[in-house]
Amino acid sequence: MKECCLCNLRGGALKQTTDKKWAHVMCAIAIPEVRFGNVIERTPIDTSRIPLQRLKLKCIFCRQRIKKISGACIQCSYGRCPASFHVTCAHAAGVLMEPDDWPYVVYITCFRHKISQNVKTKPFEKAVSVGQTVIAKHRNTRYYSCRVIEVTSQVFYEVMFDDGSFSRDTFPEDIVSRDCLKLGQPAEGEVVQVKWPDGKLYGAKYLGTNVAYMYNVEFEDGSQIATKREELYTLDEELPKRVRARFSTASDMRFEDTFYGADIIQGQKKRQRVLSSRFKNEYVDDPGYRSFLKASFQKKCQKGL
Repeated sequence: MKECCLCNLRGGALKQTTDKKWAHVMCAIAIPEVRFGNVIERTPIDTSRIPLQRLKLKCIFCRQRIKKISGACIQCSYGRCPASFHVTCAHAAGVLMEPDDWPYVVYITCFRHKISQNVKTKPFEKAVSVGQTVIAKHRNTRYYSCRVIEVTSQVFYEVMFDDGSFSRDTFPEDIVSRDCLKLGQPAEGEVVQVKWPDGKLYGAKYLGTNVAYMYNVEFEDGSQIATKREELYTLDEELPKRVRARFSTASDMRFEDTFYGADIIQGQKKRQRVLSSRFKNEYVDDPGYRSFLKASFQKKCQKGL
């Protein structure tokens, strides 16, 4: 029986890799450096970009030292949590794995942090408006007070494709069977034709809308970033421990060394939930590709291997 080169488990939904081995589709989707030569067919699977650091990680469930030919682990996405595990081991153990945003495809929460307050489950009942002072993460990975200068929104459509996969970020103009820009959204449950980034048309069922808000904030050093509401904290909200540990006051510090001091630069070497410049060319950077992988991963989690 064929064995997955990414997790050591035999059998299941295996596809051939570019080096003539085999790998589970779910493993390939969850490991960020792995690519599909043909996204639609999910084959061949290219594992050549997996860095040595990942290959050395040890699975906390099967406790086997990971070698290049015997698997690669994913890690908990919460802050700098070091917990690592094979994708199939984590799935079998009930580790929470959810579709995530760029540059990642999957957000993983280990058992330790499943009951902890984290960025994905933080309640945000209070509205945030333009001109309001909030706390957000600077590009140097520390948190500072900043001012909201703009709030933008984008309406996406949620659709379920005929093969059971789905998308939460389909643009209205991608529905080719209906002029949604003029006629508005389809009726819930209506069968539609969706034009995918590969240029092909796919049958799907319309489920509803999904409005995404982005908040542009400006720090005291003049730099600006766009972020989601769940990544902002109002001044009267209780800050999570991980945010308090990296919060700095910059009221008198409108100088570059405040935001980019030696201690900050040193802090960048710690594992953060940001895109590593060292591997920036290895991550998925195409929106359509990411949407397809996220939908595929959720389908695999629901059905198992």
